Amino acid sequence: MKDGRRVIWFNHWFSQAYNFIELLRRDERNYIIASAKVEDFVFGAAADERYTEPRGVDGAQYTQWALDFCKEHGVDVFFPKRWRAEVVKHISEFEAIGTHVTADGNTEQNDMLESKMKSCIYMRDNGLCAVPMMERITTVEGFEQAYAAVKEKYGRQHKVCVKADRDEGGITYRRLYDADAPKSMPEDISYEAYLADLKSRPKIYPTVVMPYLSEPEISIDCMRTENGLIAVPRCKVDRHITALRFDKEFIDIAQRISEKVVIDYPYNIQLRPLNGEHVFMEINTRMAGGCYKAAAVGVNFPQLAVDHAFGDSIDVESVKSGMRDVRVGDVAGFIVMPDK
Repeated sequence: MKDGRRVIWFNHWFSQAYNFIELLRRDERNYIIASAKVEDFVFGAAADERYTEPRGVDGAQYTQWALDFCKEHGVDVFFPKRWRAEVVKHISEFEAIGTHVTADGNTEQNDMLESKMKSCIYMRDNGLCAVPMMERITTVEGFEQAYAAVKEKYGRQHKVCVKADRDEGGITYRRLYDADAPKSMPEDISYEAYLADLKSRPKIYPTVVMPYLSEPEISIDCMRTENGLIAVPRCKVDRHITALRFDKEFIDIAQRISEKVVIDYPYNIQLRPLNGEHVFMEINTRMAGGCYKAAAVGVNFPQLAVDHAFGDSIDVESVKSGMRDVRVGDVAGFIVMPDK
């Protein structure tokens, strides 16, 4: 606490954390601290205090620094992003000093969800959601076989995509093309070029091979509470417009998954259309960058996380009463940065 206010810390996050902090500032009880690996960072402009994090440290070193930081600043609620997986392993140590970490401590479940292959198998085997064909490869031969299998199942004209089995933000994502599915976007990579790259590598890290899904993503922001599930589906219309759509199908999928995959704080389910059905892509066990858009229908996910951390009662029916289909747009703007 700081002068009777709840101290909330965001470590190095995406720039969208600016929107999370703005939502938290609606509650006068909240006092926000932000930190990053650089001195000047956009989301820090919304915070009450800003700090620079150590660079060149491993997960264990960073976690110890984070524990010391929480002690020094009296942090009540910690929203981790940098070295999140390592921090989660030490949740009990943060709890011991009075800091609530907005993450689920089920490390076995987290490991499963962080793997695209394992999580898809889990969804399929438990009947929670349809899944696309997906193969996990670690050899050149495995890639060639998986590529051919996807083409056989979905048609020669269907493009194939690849990405690391454990990836965040689509950093390793690549879309491949060949004579049957010609290049249509500048960033496309040819099958032959990718195959040559694999052959040149001393080691191939686990990679998933699957059909390219061209339809817009459905991203469902979720929060489990003792009074029921809060779920807000976001559907991309174009680069600047998102539709919040409470289709029964989306809510039912989120409900089924939430009953089997128990996550204590806000999380995000990603789906994409494929051949007339919505298939599972992945679960992010943290708030997604776009979850601030749910505020358009009165759902403040960052504040829900803080309320849960403090054991506050969440009136789910009141939250749900504002839910309605609505389109929201992103507009360019600016903020005045604080002096260094």
